Amino acid sequence: MNGSALQFGALDWVVVGLYFAAIAAIAVWVALTRERTTTDYFLASRNTGWFLIGASIFASNIGAEHLVGLAGSGAGSGMAYAHWELHSYLCVMLGWIFAPFYLRSNIFTTPEFLEKRYTPATRTTLALIFLVSYILTKASVTIYAGAITIKTILGIDTIFVPGVGATDFFWVAALGLVVITGVYTIIGGMKAVLWTEGLQAPLLLIGSVVILIVGLDRIGGMEALRAANAETISIWRPLSTTSETTGFPGFLFDPSDTPWLGVMLASPILGLWYWCTDQYIVQRVLTARNLQQARRGAIFAGYLKLFPVFIFLIPGMIAIALQKQGAPGFAEMTSPDQAFPMLVSYLLPEGLRGLVLAGLLAALMSSLASLFNSTSILFTIDFYKRVRPQSSEAHLVAVGRLATLVVVGLGMAWIPVLLQLSGGQLYAALQLVQSLIAPAIAAVFLLGIASRAVSPVSGLVGLIAGFLVGMTRLFLQTTHDFTGAVYPPVIQAFVDINWLYFAVLLFVFTCVVILVVSAFTPKADPARIAGLTRDTLSPEQRAEVRASYGVWDIVHSCVILAIIAGVYVYFW
Repeated sequence: MNGSALQFGALDWVVVGLYFAAIAAIAVWVALTRERTTTDYFLASRNTGWFLIGASIFASNIGAEHLVGLAGSGAGSGMAYAHWELHSYLCVMLGWIFAPFYLRSNIFTTPEFLEKRYTPATRTTLALIFLVSYILTKASVTIYAGAITIKTILGIDTIFVPGVGATDFFWVAALGLVVITGVYTIIGGMKAVLWTEGLQAPLLLIGSVVILIVGLDRIGGMEALRAANAETISIWRPLSTTSETTGFPGFLFDPSDTPWLGVMLASPILGLWYWCTDQYIVQRVLTARNLQQARRGAIFAGYLKLFPVFIFLIPGMIAIALQKQGAPGFAEMTSPDQAFPMLVSYLLPEGLRGLVLAGLLAALMSSLASLFNSTSILFTIDFYKRVRPQSSEAHLVAVGRLATLVVVGLGMAWIPVLLQLSGGQLYAALQLVQSLIAPAIAAVFLLGIASRAVSPVSGLVGLIAGFLVGMTRLFLQTTHDFTGAVYPPVIQAFVDINWLYFAVLLFVFTCVVILVVSAFTPKADPARIAGLTRDTLSPEQRAEVRASYGVWDIVHSCVILAIIAGVYVYFW
């Protein structure tokens, strides 16, 4: 074994083959169900039940960074990254707070909601931010990470391609991943995405749960895990001491550190953007047949989102325990990122290893499919349809398919640029970009729903102001990191403040801008925004919301919150 490649037998490849056969069957079935309208193609006819909604949200969220990277984080940093994987409460928030407003407004995209609540220019601005960021970051990086992961897991460096010769297996993996995912996404639209992700979510869980159970049994249980990871078992990372250069607490001015206080303050803001406003996730809720199914789908996703801590982070810590116990094979582990392949190769029998590989491919394909479909709807509905409103439904579906194809091509074309960066620089930069985009978007949505006193023009001004401040920070920091540029002390402090605390400050700044602008600009006509804010709901609308949930919806939501609290207490 080469340290990170998995060992596969014939039965493993049979399992993988059956997975692809199931994907092909779903694609053929959906292809036979013709999508005649944009509602059919982009929102699965708005007739989806809670199981597919929740499974699709979870599958869309899980990517290569979870199956391999998160296990590596568990091996290298213990529970430090668990905060980000305990965002189940934000799934609950999506179902209880945001979904009623989204479904009531009958939107296709979240930027469209901003047009109804604020102005058409606000919609255009957000759609443009989403579209560019999806193509230049999410799409290309998902392809890049997926191909690298497949190449590493299989341990294949080069492969002979007829007519081409010896070829880097990275490009074969990337092309295969894109073509297979692109075909069923383009043909079947959102319905194909939902049904394939309904199949993929269980695959993501089964193999990893087996690793967790077998691994804990092999090392001797949770107490042995704690003993082997005594320095990293706590979810509360100690804050760094006072900086000798600034005199301020060091954790405030360490751009790369992840202090627990910063995580606790910033992760709800970044998570609110991702789970409750990002088209990538919200589109699944918009496919619901009614509010009850949307809420229950979000609650189900909340349950599923609890799993990564247990099936990815903790297995990484199990690998460290096995290494310290001198388990066969684990002495060869020289990098935390080898933890996942090692566990699969040494703990699982033939057949289950194939199931894990199928789960890996499912994670990569579901993330890509979600990206392709979400980007397609943003272009078609938020731009093309507004320019050519007379277009027929069939024409818009065709445009949506073409847009998906273009996104696939642009994502592939951007990969050579990404290859110029090392993996660490790449992921650090992408994490930074998201933290600089998210706060302004989260503020605009949250305040817009909270009160009708927030004026229409304030949303546009707040979104632009927050985005420009964030991009200014990005430009200054990347220039400083890559060229060594030296700035005056005030500007340098702006660059050096920890990225998590900066995200909090950016959120507060955007909120202040929105509230100040609202104080000096005309408020929206209450009739125009009726039902779009908490204080414009009619008695009938409130009764409709109340009728959409029962006692078990409340119980399950409370159970999710209790489990999150229990994890924080147990790993104190």
